[in-house]
Amino acid sequence: MDEQIQSTGESQVSPVSFIDLSVGSIISNGFSKGFKYLFLYVGSLILWFITLWIPYLNIGTTIGLYGLIVKMSKDEKFSFGEIFRKDYRSLMPDFFLLLALMTIALPFAYAFVIIPGIVLGITWLLSYYFLIDKKLSAFQALSASAKATYGFKWDIFGGLFILFLIHLVLMIIIWLIFKEPADEFSALPIGISTLSVIGWIIFIVIGLIFYSIYAGAISHIYKELSKRA
Repeated sequence: MDEQIQSTGESQVSPVSFIDLSVGSIISNGFSKGFKYLFLYVGSLILWFITLWIPYLNIGTTIGLYGLIVKMSKDEKFSFGEIFRKDYRSLMPDFFLLLALMTIALPFAYAFVIIPGIVLGITWLLSYYFLIDKKLSAFQALSASAKATYGFKWDIFGGLFILFLIHLVLMIIIWLIFKEPADEFSALPIGISTLSVIGWIIFIVIGLIFYSIYAGAISHIYKELSKRA
């Protein structure tokens, strides 16, 4: 991955404010912001899921979920109804174009032994947030994200990957504690276990908590790297 740009006479990037972005800061801010906005973010996520079947409205609420992360990056207050704001629906054309571009390009990148897909995914990670926050076009948002993430891909990958590993370890622990052996009437193959009801509830709750933690981490990444775009 690319090297971090240094402030030298040869650099093509103009001086910017200090950027506090490292693996540690991504993880710590993921937890701090994730828990700070836990109920609002998870509540909004549940509302999004409940209204997902409603045509037209569901596009606006999906864009609104990205908008919540922009709000979190600025430490702004928002309500459960934030995702229903009509401002988000006005971004549909550029949102769909951006979605189409990423949907077409990323699978091809992943086809080349995974790593190019990961690099491109991180390069464009902030595109949706630039589109919403700065009202950029789809192409401008991709360019802004590429510029902002240049030199910080290892930090972004490391921070998000460690959060994923923490999440995964917790899921495995829950599975080991609450698993139940398949009975003779189970449709599962012999030797395959399933979770108890309590296990599934804990599984879902921790999953929702980590959705908020991931959102907190990305909001910190956007807060710091949007200074460069």
